[in-house]
Amino acid sequence: MKLCLSIAPNSMQEAISQLRKHRDPSDLIEVRIDGIHDLKLERLLRQPRPRLIITNRRKTEGGKFTGSADRQFEILSEAIDFGAEYIDVEQSWGNNFLKKIQSIAGRTKIILSYHNYKETPDNLFKIYNSMRKSGFSILKIATTANDILDNKKIFSLLNRSKSDGIKLIGICMDEFGQISRILGGVYGGYLTFASPNNDETTASGQISYDDMDSVFNVGSRNRKTKIFGLIGNPVKYSQGIYYHNDKFRRKKCNAVYVNFLVNDLTKFLKIYRDAFSGFSITMPFKKDIVTHLDKIDNDIKELNIVNTVLNKRGKLSGYNTDFLGLNEILKKYIHIKNKKVIVIGTGAISKTMAYSAISNGADVTIIGRSLIKAKSLAKQLGCNSASLNELLNLRADLLMNGTSVGMKGANQNRLVPKKFFQNKPIVFDAVYNPVITPLLHEAQAAGCKIISGKELFETQAKFQSDLFMSILK
Repeated sequence: MKLCLSIAPNSMQEAISQLRKHRDPSDLIEVRIDGIHDLKLERLLRQPRPRLIITNRRKTEGGKFTGSADRQFEILSEAIDFGAEYIDVEQSWGNNFLKKIQSIAGRTKIILSYHNYKETPDNLFKIYNSMRKSGFSILKIATTANDILDNKKIFSLLNRSKSDGIKLIGICMDEFGQISRILGGVYGGYLTFASPNNDETTASGQISYDDMDSVFNVGSRNRKTKIFGLIGNPVKYSQGIYYHNDKFRRKKCNAVYVNFLVNDLTKFLKIYRDAFSGFSITMPFKKDIVTHLDKIDNDIKELNIVNTVLNKRGKLSGYNTDFLGLNEILKKYIHIKNKKVIVIGTGAISKTMAYSAISNGADVTIIGRSLIKAKSLAKQLGCNSASLNELLNLRADLLMNGTSVGMKGANQNRLVPKKFFQNKPIVFDAVYNPVITPLLHEAQAAGCKIISGKELFETQAKFQSDLFMSILK
């Protein structure tokens, strides 16, 4: 699958400057010319330069062009005359316009586009079949994903186009649709777009060129690529895409790891279960995933929480590498047997923290903003419980936070009063973005030894990677 950088300069100077950074003739760049106020196509298309797609999107199509249809034709005709490798035209411009531009295309390849900025409609195959009849070189269908499941419609369409021998660019826009930009090549997609960086996108959900090229290696994705990923909500701050894709690249595996932003786990697995070789599970699905598994690792049956799943010949097996990572980290920092441990939170990672400490002989107290939830979890694990308001009355050798408080983009309220740090407990925060959370910052300032969530992430990721690699052998 080809990777195309998409740029939207405001002036010729900006356009030429951006093109000079990509002098390799093999590079492919889409130039959105509708925002260039001093457009000079002869200069823009002057060689040497990379291969270009010239796109002049109208204002009603999310662009900036406000001229007439005749002026639109003149501009695209000039692009053809000056040697543009591709031009992009919209199906909505009508048959007369399209036939007229097709008749003068010469060596220029025309991309016939359909955009839907509201949804991914159910009649995509009907739209596709209508576009096929036009005889254009390349078809592009870009829709809006309102749920992760919408990508399946695009993937099915890409499979069909591959069988038909049609070059199709199939993309779902917005965050739910990002996987379509990465995995299109697995299903036979012709091309995908990337942005210069995360702040200069020309369409919602675009991913930076560097990430698409260096992290996801989209140009090498094909039907033999094994798919791994993170299932959760939210997922955009996860670092797993960097860790696991780097490991795949170093081991020369034809595999990719992507983020799946999921609303409904049951519906997602019904559609995508067979597409995976393995996946990571994060909040809020570490408990919910268990009911979908065929097998669970014996060491965590009592814990009943899973963060890693392998698809072995169609059977899903669950593991908890957080538990393995926590055990390793606790042994590194503290002789935990008979030590007093406080765990803040009642979610999956908090339960795993408490279970690990109890398994290693610690005296554990679970603290919850909801005392009812704290008591319920403590009863399951056979340990103590208390409310957050009681924290100052307790002593701890080790304090562990399993909540999302302090995570980038999440609640930043203080969980632990500064006075609590006077007895110098070790403080461990599961949050790893940022590395030094407000909790760790205050604990460190008070002279406490700290353990970052980054260390937990990297430690559990090593165990997780070993499991993923076992599928690829």
